[in-house]
Amino acid sequence: MSSRRRVRRTSNATVAVFLAPTFILLGVFLILPIVQSFQLSFTDWDGVAPVQQQVGLANWQELAHDPTFWLSVKNSFLLASVSLIIQIPIGLALAVLLDRGGRKFKVFKVGFFVPLLMSSVAVAFLFQGVFDFNFGLLNSLLNTLHLDAYAQDWLGDPNYAIWAVLSVVSWQFIPFYMLLFLAAMQGIPTELREASMIDGANKRQYTFGIQIPLIKGAIATAALLIIIGSLKYFDLIWVMTAGGPDHATTVMATYMYESAFKANRVGYGAAIASAMFLIVFTVSLAVMWLSRRSEKTS
Repeated sequence: MSSRRRVRRTSNATVAVFLAPTFILLGVFLILPIVQSFQLSFTDWDGVAPVQQQVGLANWQELAHDPTFWLSVKNSFLLASVSLIIQIPIGLALAVLLDRGGRKFKVFKVGFFVPLLMSSVAVAFLFQGVFDFNFGLLNSLLNTLHLDAYAQDWLGDPNYAIWAVLSVVSWQFIPFYMLLFLAAMQGIPTELREASMIDGANKRQYTFGIQIPLIKGAIATAALLIIIGSLKYFDLIWVMTAGGPDHATTVMATYMYESAFKANRVGYGAAIASAMFLIVFTVSLAVMWLSRRSEKTS
């Protein structure tokens, strides 16, 4: 028994030594910034002054009654909802198409993956040109087709700007989920496909009856990634519209950046960042709980 205890202690000590660098890095670069963000949310600080004035819950009280913040929350959830509705079905359809095509569609795999290889800043500048009111590709195409009535100021009109941005975000990230689903599909044993063909199942029946149900885990993972990513999305939206016009495309991350670094209200920006963390954390837990519950009931 004593020798077993020694072996167990030695094994635990070895595991602790190898895991220690990971926990240290997580503590320094993840947990500590979150704690400091919450601490800053109780201050009135411009990011430059040597003294941080403590204001208690003033920033949080202002945040609770800030219409722009709640608009940013609404836009963030709209981004998450539209991304779920667009990215998962299209990504799934492309994955099924490529899985059926096999090696013949290898060139399409590369072509469909190109948007994800581009940086978000490059994509934002590219689509600024596409949606430009005077010289943009989209309005030029509409004019060429004699559909001038449908030409709009896509990024300058509050009614259209958010939808233009949402379409670009979905275009960029569909390839990622396509590859995620394709990898899951190619992990399905070929025996199942052959058995379904022997039993007389056609391609549609195999796809909806066997293939898609077997990759439910990958679909749930994709949904979680989309929700988390959408609720904290920043770069492409900031470059394309900077949250405008009239805060029509403002999401939580852009409003946090605008408050902290443009309005020099670092304390208030920290309150927005902390609220964003709480919202994302809560939604992530809820999605994981629902996913596990559905797995148990199925």
